[in-house]
Amino acid sequence: MIIIGEGWEELAAALSQADTPERIYVIGSTNSGKTTLCRYLVDKTAAHMRAAYVDCDTGQSTVGPPTTEGMVLYPLPPGLPGRAHLRFVGSTSPGGHFLQTLTGAKRLVEKAAELGADATIIDSPGLVFGGVGIEFQVQMVDLLRPTRLVALQHGRELEPLLANFARHPAITIHRVPVSPAAVIRTTTERRRYREERFAAYFAEALPREVPLRGLGLQGRVPDLKNPHGARRRLVSLNDHDNFSLALGIAGEMHTRRRLLTVVAPPFDPAAVASIRFGSLNLDLDAELGSMESHAGKSERKRT
Repeated sequence: MIIIGEGWEELAAALSQADTPERIYVIGSTNSGKTTLCRYLVDKTAAHMRAAYVDCDTGQSTVGPPTTEGMVLYPLPPGLPGRAHLRFVGSTSPGGHFLQTLTGAKRLVEKAAELGADATIIDSPGLVFGGVGIEFQVQMVDLLRPTRLVALQHGRELEPLLANFARHPAITIHRVPVSPAAVIRTTTERRRYREERFAAYFAEALPREVPLRGLGLQGRVPDLKNPHGARRRLVSLNDHDNFSLALGIAGEMHTRRRLLTVVAPPFDPAAVASIRFGSLNLDLDAELGSMESHAGKSERKRT
């Protein structure tokens, strides 16, 4: 059950009365209740219009597995699960992957508009503080062009960021206090959540051989001459629009035959146009409990 916070009902009412498409960017620090507010707004708006939920939090993702940004359109078709559109960022933190995060968010928002969303609710990453955090969020807002910027604050901690859009004639700023009911997750709990999400995603995964000839390779591409160069690396098997068909865990690289072995859920190999290599390594044999950053310890600390 969602506990409704202060200002939530007024925000939902404003969306329901809009006569043009709305794009809402919800911003706040870690543990501020962004996802709960987004769920509430989606539930309210989907009751009488087509609503899209865009999840940009790759560390605590709810639409797709960690390392992905995702979009689902509501209301769902009767009796059928909603189709999630996914973009693979390659990490559980925006740090070191700003371009991928920005591009993925933009493409998902465009997909929502293409599918006729009347309201698009965007759950932003929790990176909001410091020079890097503010600059990253300024670029996200500038690129996604929301009609409403919803700031979840304990006090006035987001004002340095909001000041960049205070005079924007097309953006309405809503300052909403963090709900006392917001759930605080420790670092250990957040890590456990990622491990459980990965375990569920790969529960029915099987080894597959993917021919590399004719495919585009992108991201942190390993040395293709090294048969073990991609081992345990998390990869995304993408369609022609760079949306993820499935994530996989790379195994051996068969250099002579130009094949890559991956462990992945079922996917259509004929639809694969490119492979994106992420910066995260996963170990299925350890029940996905050992997550290593290919970029080193510094990136793991940012997660």
